[in-house]
Amino acid sequence: MSWSKHPSRSIARRSLLLLGSAAILSSLSGCLRPMLAEGGTSDTLRGQIALPAISDRLSRAMSVRLEKRLGEPVATPLYRLEVSRNFERRGLLVTQDNDITRIQLRGTAEWRLFRRGELEPVDKGVVSSEGGYDQTASLFASRTTERDVERRLAEDMAERIARRLLARADRYIQTG
Repeated sequence: MSWSKHPSRSIARRSLLLLGSAAILSSLSGCLRPMLAEGGTSDTLRGQIALPAISDRLSRAMSVRLEKRLGEPVATPLYRLEVSRNFERRGLLVTQDNDITRIQLRGTAEWRLFRRGELEPVDKGVVSSEGGYDQTASLFASRTTERDVERRLAEDMAERIARRLLARADRYIQTG
């Protein structure tokens, strides 16, 4: 057996790799912080964003989720969030009689964050989410399912917006 293939040498290599990995990870531990930690930059953003006006059931679903993640806005928040959304429907499965049996919904939300009193956004972005449902012979059941999928997409898009805002909170606080 050659020395390079000796079991004790393999163990020594593994030990050195493990020690090197531990040293690298310990040096990076100060750089990594939970996004939602108390006292962090995302915590200072909590309650400082005025949410979009509620105009229908889907904007209500988005607003409830955004408030849950970003906090209830204070009396005079530092920022204002605007969101415009769009839903597209597409038939995926078609029977031989040309009846559509599976519907795909794609929701897109364009968002802009404004500092109080300013016309140019501090940040902006687009999020999207997809879902689908089976269309049944019952119009009531199909419509109920469609509304449920739309609500879930609206909530998912709100969650994605909130995550982006919280992840970028240090940008807003430093420039504010």
